[in-house]
Amino acid sequence: MTFTLYDATIVEAKLALASLDHILTEAEKHSNAASFPDARLYEDMNPLSFQVHAATRFAEKLIARLSGRESVEFEDKLVTFQDMHSRIQKAQELLEKADKDVVNQQGEEVAPTALPSAGTMDLPGKAFAMGAAVPNINFHLSMAYAILRKEGVPLGKKDFIMPFVGEYIVKMQ
Repeated sequence: MTFTLYDATIVEAKLALASLDHILTEAEKHSNAASFPDARLYEDMNPLSFQVHAATRFAEKLIARLSGRESVEFEDKLVTFQDMHSRIQKAQELLEKADKDVVNQQGEEVAPTALPSAGTMDLPGKAFAMGAAVPNINFHLSMAYAILRKEGVPLGKKDFIMPFVGEYIVKMQ
């Protein structure tokens, strides 16, 4: 079985969002859960709700770029856990619709690509995917995990990693 751009991007994004959804579910069980959407790792950093927004926004930008369509903007209005879970579900539904052949083809297509702090550049889809979208999804997943740990949520490495293990190790046995 050949490992493709689709596997490295769309599958990876789906797994990262599954991990994010799981850690949010665990956080909801905590006695201080209502305060978590506004919780920050450090005062000058973005809150948990933004981490979910950014991870899902990059997932949407990823699928848009690798499907050859314009990106749909997600509003940064996540206030509750339900808002965050709904946003993750919406992004997962978009990722589920991805056509593997189209994604792999679009990886080679050069198109003007907006990068948050670098302006617009002509890039192949795989450059945007592997150089911006996937790293940002994983960064914001990691920040969400770190914020929740800082807030006392009893998460472990297993909570973060199990969606990935299930896909790549358990499924292969």
